Parts: sequence; C-alpha cells; structure tokens
Amino acid sequence: MADISFWGGVGVIGSSKILIEQEGWRVLLDFGLDFSPGAGLFRQGVKLRSAYALYDRLKTGQVPLLPHIYRADAMHGFPLAAGTDHRTALFITHGHIDHIGLTGWVDPAIPIYCSPQTYQLMDALAAAGDVPEGHMPSLVPMEQNVGLTWGPFVITRYPVDHDVVGASAYAVETEDGVVAFTGDIRLHGRYPERSRNFAQAVHGARALVIEGTTLSFGFGEAPRTEGEVDQLFVKAIHETPGLVLLTLYPRNLERVQAFLELARKEGRTMVWPCSMATFFRSWGFDGIVSFPDDVDSDSINRDPSKFILQVNPEFLPWLLELPVGPGSVFLHANGEPLGTFDPQWDVLQDWLKFLHVPFWPIGTGGHAVPDDLNRLVEWIEPDILFPLHSQEPDRLIPPPGTVRWLPQRGGRRYPLGGRT
Repeated sequence: MADISFWGGVGVIGSSKILIEQEGWRVLLDFGLDFSPGAGLFRQGVKLRSAYALYDRLKTGQVPLLPHIYRADAMHGFPLAAGTDHRTALFITHGHIDHIGLTGWVDPAIPIYCSPQTYQLMDALAAAGDVPEGHMPSLVPMEQNVGLTWGPFVITRYPVDHDVVGASAYAVETEDGVVAFTGDIRLHGRYPERSRNFAQAVHGARALVIEGTTLSFGFGEAPRTEGEVDQLFVKAIHETPGLVLLTLYPRNLERVQAFLELARKEGRTMVWPCSMATFFRSWGFDGIVSFPDDVDSDSINRDPSKFILQVNPEFLPWLLELPVGPGSVFLHANGEPLGTFDPQWDVLQDWLKFLHVPFWPIGTGGHAVPDDLNRLVEWIEPDILFPLHSQEPDRLIPPPGTVRWLPQRGGRRYPLGGRT
C-alpha cells in the first residue's frame, strides 16, 4: 500500500513538500522554502549563519526532518541520516523559491527532475548570481506527457499555466491509483488549455493535491487576464507624460517579454537593474538595457518620456535623482514588494507619497481563484482531495463522491489504499 505525507504547505501559502512512499521507495514533490517576510526567528537583521544555514534551519524546525535527503557536508553533525538512500527522487513543479528554494541542500546523488524551461530558468538565474540557498542543485530536465519509472512508481509531468515559465503538474502512479498534484495553477493566464489538459489527463485520480492560495482572499469577480494586464500597461504609457516606474517579478518571463515588445512599439526603453539585466540576457532576451551601466540618471532626466524603469525596494533612493512626481506613475505588476504582507510594502508607499507619485496596480495573480479551483476538482473527480498551499484549505468544498482530507504537517501518513 502507498501512503502520502505533507512536510510543508500546510496552513500556509507556499513551502510545498509532499512525500509519497511505497515499498521503501519515495517520491518527493517540491522542496520549497518557507517564504514569510517579516516573520519567523530570522528577521529584523537576524540571519542564518552562512556556514551553518542548513543546521540552523534543522534546529529551528524550518526544514523537514526527513532522513536521506540532505548533503552530509552541510549538516555539521545534526542527528539525522544524510546522503541518498538510492530510493528517493525529487520532482519540482516550478522555479519559485517556495517550491524549489531548498533544493540547494539536497544530496547531489538524489535526482531532481523538472521541466526543461525550469532547468533553463535556474541556469539563467545562476548566471546572474541568484542561486538557491546552499548550492546550485543538479537538475534533470524531464519530458512532458511521458512516464518516468522510479521503483514501483511511474511519474508523468504535465505543463500547466502559472506566472512563471516551465510550470508543471505531476501524476504519480501508485499501486493504489494515481496521485495528482497541481503545483501552482490557474485558468486565467496565457495558456489555460494546459491546465485543462492536465485535469483531463488525471480524471478519476485516486487523490488530488491542489493548491488553494486564493481561498482566503475573498475574490468576488474574475481576475484580469494577462491580455488585460498588457492593455493596462499600454494605457499607462499613453497617459503618463513623464517617467514610468515599474515593478514586475523577473521570473515571470512571459510578462517580461510582452512588456518589452509593447514598450518598443510605444517608443519607450525598458531599463533594468544590473542583476536583472544579466538574468534576462542569460535567458536570451535581446536589447536589454541596464541602469546605470547603459542608461544613467542624466539620460533619464533629459527625456523621461522615453523610459520605463524597473524599481526594486533597494533602488528607491535613486528616485531622488530622477524626474518623478505627478507626471510619472508607479506600476505594480506583481513585483517586489509582493503584497501588503511584505514589510517593504509600507516602505514603498511612504516613498511614493513623499515623491507624489501615483500608484497603479496592473497585475494579475498566478493562482486559480476559488471558482476555478472548484472547476478543476469537478473536472478531475478524484476519490480524495487534499487542499494545500493555503491559509484556509477548509474553504474548498468537494462535490459529492469526493472525500476531503485536510493535511497535517509532519509525520502523519495517509494511506491511499482501502476505503475512503
């Protein structure tokens, strides 16, 4: 009999870690870092010790106490079996840190599978100096829609729509049936057919593990589509006579590409911080311009109407040297700070108020709204539903015929065989 346990993502958004076990073999789905700015023991200047970062996380309960996962050289004597057991494989849904952020501590002999685009994304980030905590993991690109055998399991990767390239869902065939995991998923992005196709492929699954990020957000209407985000971006350019300020999340490369093309059509040059510019060039984008290497403050001051400037929180003091005010605008397109939960959010608002810069949110989320989550469950019709990656998973009510189990974090194993 196979069983499933949950080592992250329980009662929180992000930090997914799902373990499926059978006959001594293990499939681990995602290995994400808890992402909670301004919370936890390590905040307000208290940092992990660089040489003992994994040890610090193990001692404070910030990573799963799972044997035969971590690099022996990073554990510094922590009493947990290190290294591979040669029966564990890890499968990553996408390249956000709350799903891939702990892979730098995984023993290099453990295979870590992901989509080819996720592999390329992480490689481009590494070229810009952005690597997961610990070490750069050795990732293995995995074909889509083709089963991979690992011990008694067969694992299939399916592309889905999310706000990062290479997002995937997985189906794990066990002796008790298929366990389907959506990863992060939506139906209002550029490629909703990917998510629909996944749902069709895993119809009738024994168990469905589904993200529920938006369940506590109280959305009363459909979110913007990515096409509508593009339209708002162009509208803001047309209505802003001066400098356009922007924050978008750099790993949302599809939006970066769309904005680059739209800006060029409107006669504006997008200007990026140097680290972002290096990342985008490594990804393969042409014509990337950085501040201050390629465009400096004098150039922007001479003709602010020709530029769109990406602004990160640490970049804010540069605005004192730039022509900003009522004739400019700040566009928040899901970049940093990511939301009101982020301590940097109030800092940004204070700066914009001081500089008299209007604030315009134009983004859209990467996660399915509650109606779409219900739709996915109805399409798949699983025997068992596990809502995860949510502060209020109990808000997802399955249709008749599906039993909902609310996961508990840690060592509790849920058997997949027998009656439900």
